[in-house]
Amino acid sequence: MLQAFVAEPPCAVCRRPATHIELVAPGTRPADWQLWSPQQRDAYTAARRRHDDQQWWLLFSGIEAGNGSGQPVDLAEAQRIADAFTQPYRYAAVTSAGFYDDAGFCGQCDAPYCYHHWNVSSTGYGQCPRGHGKSLDPHWWPDDL
Repeated sequence: MLQAFVAEPPCAVCRRPATHIELVAPGTRPADWQLWSPQQRDAYTAARRRHDDQQWWLLFSGIEAGNGSGQPVDLAEAQRIADAFTQPYRYAAVTSAGFYDDAGFCGQCDAPYCYHHWNVSSTGYGQCPRGHGKSLDPHWWPDDL
């Protein structure tokens, strides 16, 4: 049975959370709600009001981007994300969640890295500490197109 969860794969270098993935169960609040500012709470509450309160909700903070106040996900997608973040975290499983930045994982290293260890350029392209690279910003678009 699907349950709410928070996943924060630790950076392979410094052990800080590489990313934050949270599935909020229908009718509940995020795990760290009490730490949110009034503005964050208002934005989240407003976003939830625009959708069915009995829907699962995804909160994601990635290397270069996230989904702000979150987004609704159906039960099948929520289950797919939960399955992807079963410990121990592995790239092959995490990539099945469909996050643009693979939740901070380098596929070649099979390890997550935080923003500081991805060495992200101004274009959103990052290189892991071992030199493997990929685009980490879903909003970046080349100026010359």
